[in-house]
Amino acid sequence: MADNIDRANELTEQMQERQIKAARANTSVADATGYCLNCGEDLNDSRRWCDASCRDDWEKLNKGE
Repeated sequence: MADNIDRANELTEQMQERQIKAARANTSVADATGYCLNCGEDLNDSRRWCDASCRDDWEKLNKGE
């Protein structure tokens, strides 16, 4: 019985490692432009989005969700 549990734990670890690697590979990098990357609002600093809602919308669009 312990062998089955050991194998299941090993498979779980392998799947988790692959999922972490895939999540890290799917990150989009966006540079600040002086405008909100989602709605285009002028920004006076080095932010990329004007608020969390725009950031979330941009991330959804750029991750294919």
